Amino acid sequence: MKAEAFWDGIAKSYAAQPIKNLDQHDRTVSRAASYLGPDSEVLEIGCGTGTIAMKLAPRAAHVLATDLSGALLKIARQRQAQGPVTNVTFLKAGFGALPEGQYDAVMSFNVLHLIEDQDAALAEMASRVKPGGVVVIKTGCLSERWTSCPLRVLIGAMRLVGKAPFVAFRTVAETEAAVERAGLKIVEAESMGGGVVTRFLVARKPV
Repeated sequence: MKAEAFWDGIAKSYAAQPIKNLDQHDRTVSRAASYLGPDSEVLEIGCGTGTIAMKLAPRAAHVLATDLSGALLKIARQRQAQGPVTNVTFLKAGFGALPEGQYDAVMSFNVLHLIEDQDAALAEMASRVKPGGVVVIKTGCLSERWTSCPLRVLIGAMRLVGKAPFVAFRTVAETEAAVERAGLKIVEAESMGGGVVTRFLVARKPV
């Protein structure tokens, strides 16, 4: 099953789930927002239902939030219409067709481990951030714990019946090396999560 079809299919049930690891989520938003200013132009890739984009928006001039799932974006726009946030624009686009432009910050949360070609995805992110700007990533590093073996089996079985998307099993070192191959310098790194390591990274593009 292609990723777009998978996420379109589970959009309503995904949106209905409460945020898991709320403390981790809040810290992610707080750390990402600390790199923004009132003039910041932000590109978020894989925004889902727009939760983080709308939380970052008060700290930025504008957030362009993209996702490949039209169904998730429909929910995001509905949620935006119910609140005060007006400086977020939602756009249907995946890593292979990102909007052109140069942004002060390019961000992607809980997405990179769902992308097969990590190097290509990071190269796309790096190409759209201004010199001196930052790329902010939060991604699962699923090969860091003993749970990786049973998790591989479980996800493989779920993929066979269309119940899971592609999931990459990478280490923290592999992920950080890929970030550096994209020409970015890591300036902040933190491991989050419990049974599964989630790595939060901020990398700056050289001037």
